[in-house]
Amino acid sequence: MSKAIGLRTLILAAATAAFPGVSTGGQEPSAAGPSVPLSDPDREAFLLQAEVVKTKSAPGGITGSTRATLKRNGVVHDAHIQVVDEYKTQVQLSSGLEIDFRDSWRNNVAAYRLDRLLGLGMVPVTVVRSHDRKPASFTWWVDDVIMDEKKRFQQKISSPDPEAWNCQIFVVRLFDQLIYNVDRNLGNLLIDKDWRLWMIDHTRGFKIFKELKNEKNLGARGEKDLLAALRRLEKTPLRAATKDLLTEAQVDALLTRRDRIVRIYDERVAAQGEEAVLYDLPDRMTLTATAR
Repeated sequence: MSKAIGLRTLILAAATAAFPGVSTGGQEPSAAGPSVPLSDPDREAFLLQAEVVKTKSAPGGITGSTRATLKRNGVVHDAHIQVVDEYKTQVQLSSGLEIDFRDSWRNNVAAYRLDRLLGLGMVPVTVVRSHDRKPASFTWWVDDVIMDEKKRFQQKISSPDPEAWNCQIFVVRLFDQLIYNVDRNLGNLLIDKDWRLWMIDHTRGFKIFKELKNEKNLGARGEKDLLAALRRLEKTPLRAATKDLLTEAQVDALLTRRDRIVRIYDERVAAQGEEAVLYDLPDRMTLTATAR
């Protein structure tokens, strides 16, 4: 069983396969035809080539956020479009002074491509495309969303498979430290009907800081294959995957943070032992891998 398939099916611990896409919280079902594409390449092609037939403001109050209905060859599906693209060396926000302020659609695409380099499958398919003559990110609208993490937390709803849920939360925490995500909130973690967790809206990630935002937010444990993927992550393929999306400084900072994350888990293993720190995915989490 390959790493990419294993983590990509991680969220299917509670049920069998369903392959979603992306959104912005407060989901309602997307209109989809019977031949909706399932593979990443097919979804990318659809997002790039389909005609935009209808648009409306996306829920959640995200800047420059649009929900669009796309149609191609009789297939209809929705996309989340963001055009925001701001950079300032510093900006005064209600939360305080923020250095290296970045809020860009480019980061949505970079997050998707990094997710696939690591073999996660937890960020929906996202492409670069123009909208209203502006460059933008088009993200596949997640199907079958039952709630976001905000609702789950507020209503104290428990996952039917706590172990699988915790595995996903560990991955989210690590990914956010890796990309220095300053805007993760409970509304941009979506839960589908199979209790698969989706990470959306990364416009304010990928800062140039080389330290971790908060290493205490890393999961107490780490998944072996994900850490192995982090070790294999090299600058050349990462730079190629994020060309015209991330600067050289952003890529270098990400790799420095990667080094710190790996070192933290190595130190924990040395102090506590591998069994106490690292885990393998339970067998049930890969049972539906062939459904992809």
